[in-house]
Amino acid sequence: MSNTSNLVLPYLAVGQAQKHVTVNESLRRLDALVQLSVVSATTTAQPASPTDGAVYIVPSGKSGAQWASFTNWALGYCRDGAWEQITPREGWLAFVRDTGLLLRYTGSAWGLIDATKLANVSATDKILGRVSPGAGAVEEIAFSNEAQVLCDDTSFQAMCATLGTWRVVSASAVAASVTGTTAKTALATVNLTAGALGPNGRLRVTTHFSFTGSANSKTVSWEFGGTAFLSRTETGPTVLALRDQREVANRNSASSQVSWRASTPGGFGQGTSTLSTGAVDTASAQDLIIYGQLANSGETITLESYLVELLHLA
Repeated sequence: MSNTSNLVLPYLAVGQAQKHVTVNESLRRLDALVQLSVVSATTTAQPASPTDGAVYIVPSGKSGAQWASFTNWALGYCRDGAWEQITPREGWLAFVRDTGLLLRYTGSAWGLIDATKLANVSATDKILGRVSPGAGAVEEIAFSNEAQVLCDDTSFQAMCATLGTWRVVSASAVAASVTGTTAKTALATVNLTAGALGPNGRLRVTTHFSFTGSANSKTVSWEFGGTAFLSRTETGPTVLALRDQREVANRNSASSQVSWRASTPGGFGQGTSTLSTGAVDTASAQDLIIYGQLANSGETITLESYLVELLHLA
């Protein structure tokens, strides 16, 4: 062999004259390839006045007196005013200065390094990191079985289902009123995404209303998917407010619900009327709309606040 296997450095021959020529040839190649840092991997036009010692990854579509004949993705090495082609080997790494990227040669092209290979992780593994700077040295983090299950969840909804906890979908304490009309008027609208409840999930709605005190009717309601689960009419000069909380539960089906009686204030207690039921398709996105309706347009109903919560259960 007259050259080394990997970097193709020329060997000195036995009894060779002017050995410095061969040694310098090897040193130049080492200077180009060791700690390989290239100017660019996207420059297609051969630079007219390159810095001596500059190295480029010569891409497809290249042009120029020397570059045009170079193999695609070879290294173009400028030395002593001339260009030399160096053929990379599979696994070589190059830092590209104009983009700040670290590339790997696959044997046919240069590409980004697969981070999963560097970290030695599988497609299902999760990597945790700190978001704040200056957090100190790397620490080993040990998880309980329960914490591992939470890490494997793909969404906040899934985490809440794992924990069996309620989550707030929407809340507001900004007053919304209806006055000057006797039409049924929407005071708030909350969209629930498809499948948000699950076949055994629950929807809980808490509302606070205030009224003009009079003998006229003031009707408040909220509908989910067009079905009224609260529809309460208040009258009387001393009735000035209403707080209502009720749950709608899916009954082992995404489209079958049961709830407390719509016309009775929500809470706990007994009654002689049957429970309210619904057939809202919660597998599809649905709106929850809170309404107010006056009998006398000169009066006012105000939705003072509301809280909408979900418990997702499969």
